[in-house]
Amino acid sequence: MDRQTVTERSIQERAGSEAFNRGRVYLGQGRVEDLSVTATSATATVDGTRPYRVRLELAHSRMAAECSCPQGGESAFCKHCVAVALAWVAEAGPLPLPDAAPTPEPEPEPEPGAGDARLRAFLATRDTAWLVEELMRAAAAAPLLRSRLEVAAGAEVADVLDVERLRRRLTGAIEAAFADPDDPEDPDDLDEALAEVAELIDTGFAPTAVELTEHAIDVIVSHPDAGALDEFLLSSVRRLHLRACAGGHPDPAALADRLVDQALAAGECGELFLDALPDYAEALGEPGMARYRERVAEAWEAAKAEGTDAAETVKRLRERLAEAEGGADALIAVLTETEPSYEDLQLIVRALASEGRDTEAVAWVTRGLEEYEYGVDLRELGAECLLRAGDRRGAVAMLWPAVIQGPTLARYQALAEAAGDHWPRWRERALTLLKETVSEREDLIEILLWEDDVEGAWRASQGIKLYESLHLRLARARGATHPADAVPVLLARADQEIARTGKYAYSRAASFLAEAQLLAEQGGEAEKERFVQHMARLRAEHKPKYSLRRYLDRARLP
Repeated sequence: MDRQTVTERSIQERAGSEAFNRGRVYLGQGRVEDLSVTATSATATVDGTRPYRVRLELAHSRMAAECSCPQGGESAFCKHCVAVALAWVAEAGPLPLPDAAPTPEPEPEPEPGAGDARLRAFLATRDTAWLVEELMRAAAAAPLLRSRLEVAAGAEVADVLDVERLRRRLTGAIEAAFADPDDPEDPDDLDEALAEVAELIDTGFAPTAVELTEHAIDVIVSHPDAGALDEFLLSSVRRLHLRACAGGHPDPAALADRLVDQALAAGECGELFLDALPDYAEALGEPGMARYRERVAEAWEAAKAEGTDAAETVKRLRERLAEAEGGADALIAVLTETEPSYEDLQLIVRALASEGRDTEAVAWVTRGLEEYEYGVDLRELGAECLLRAGDRRGAVAMLWPAVIQGPTLARYQALAEAAGDHWPRWRERALTLLKETVSEREDLIEILLWEDDVEGAWRASQGIKLYESLHLRLARARGATHPADAVPVLLARADQEIARTGKYAYSRAASFLAEAQLLAEQGGEAEKERFVQHMARLRAEHKPKYSLRRYLDRARLP
């Protein structure tokens, strides 16, 4: 098998388009300093908002990365890491990843609790005065340990923990996240506030953490812009609430009521607890599950009697409850009380597949296709099952109508995976048909970009209005060989961001302009001069906007 290498394309796939393009601009602006490379590692300083230190290392299957910026870390690949990685590839060419190291013989595991037992035995020999002094010293260095000890000594939690301060901090952080949910430069206040709540769980104050996470959820769902908050932050709060419930043992019936009420709540945040099961089953226990079952049954009867808009929500709660308690068979029993819909069939197939029952899942797909011949989603699921069973021919036959009738990049990629070694033959046939028949040229452009046919994608885009992210991606790909074609797209995106106003919008505008500057410089003196004139007009037009000027200066724009 060919040895894997790190290339510009693999860096882009690892970092994502946003970080990749910002990192490429940083490299073009000369912000990578003190680059030092060995055969397997590279270090450098990147001049960002402040100097950030980056270390990259080639490891089996990937490039490991560390950066001192707020977004950096061993698992992140920020724009500063991208800039250094691109500089390394530019200097050394494609970087071969090392072969996997031989799996070492496992070392014998220590006896469970051996260290604890030794420590306990030692502490048992110490006198009370010595233990008191050691605990006081440890408590002075760890405020939460001191709080635990004071509660054990009879103090009220409210007297030793400033819960109201934490509540205010969560409220303020959530409000700030709504005001500027995507600020790429500043540390995330909400993340830090949630980390403080997580520490309460780890140090024995899980019931307090339950109270605080429920407060955070209430603040989020009651906010008029609840649907605008980043989904990852919402799920972070839910995960933290689940952890707190596992350690804090809230009243099971009250927890069940809250989960059902939250799921039934109007607005987009009802989704937060719509799929609470099976995650919360352990925290609920049998008493809580009984109450949950009772509440869902009551809601179902009310929805049927009144024909309320909540019927679909309650239906989904019934389905999740059935699957959590009885697996795929129980779910099928609920979904076949009436004739299963197209969406129901997909749920059945997914549930059977999750239990490794691919043959039964394919049978349900076949049944569904009798009624929904062009059911592309069912065909995708069926192809996945057939592929797991080793039936590549069947998977291709299942997918082919889906690709032709509803071509998307994901389906095209699935067809490529299913075809395996036979893909070159199927690829030629698929591309020929798609170019002749596809009605939505955006789908064709996505596919051509994935195939690295940038010229074909650019031709296909002429005369049509693309959605913004695809237009930007196509322009960036085109810019590699035709910089002058890409610059106007980036300038237009910058103008859109400036019109939005606000810190984050100005930051993005500066990023697009810096990218356009890099391409203009590659396009020759005339293109470079046009960009300088554009920036002069832009600065004059927006001279009163101090925040915008600050971001333009930070990006080193003329």
